Amino acid sequence: MPKETFSHSAISKATRDQAWGALDRPTTWEGIGGVDRVVDPIIDEHGGLRGFSFETMIGGRPYRGTATPHQRVEGSTMSWVIDSSEVRGVTGVDLHDVEEGTLVTVTIEVETAGVLSALFFPVIVTAMRNALPEAVEEFAAGLGSRP
Repeated sequence: MPKETFSHSAISKATRDQAWGALDRPTTWEGIGGVDRVVDPIIDEHGGLRGFSFETMIGGRPYRGTATPHQRVEGSTMSWVIDSSEVRGVTGVDLHDVEEGTLVTVTIEVETAGVLSALFFPVIVTAMRNALPEAVEEFAAGLGSRP
């Protein structure tokens, strides 16, 4: 099955604690990594995001998928195993302190989930790769202003 990995980094004026807090809010993940809308988030008793279902548009058609925990390093890394009928993979965010605030790096690993999706995989990957830089820049810029 075809597989691609790509990433983008941006600097946020938010502190790493502020950025980490945003990662535990379900809506933060909308627009990053092929997630258009988060539904049915799973929040633990401490307010930590532990999974969610999502919807995404591919070729004008909505698809539903799930995000389950992949890696969580408090204050530093949060990533999800993404699984839908068309694609699967891992999407994650790494946070690092820099003089200007926080360096935010989003990495996406994606592969086809079936024969039909393999036909459209180049289109899916191109759309995700093209949208990622702007999404990450907007995400990083808005981190300090999110409640």
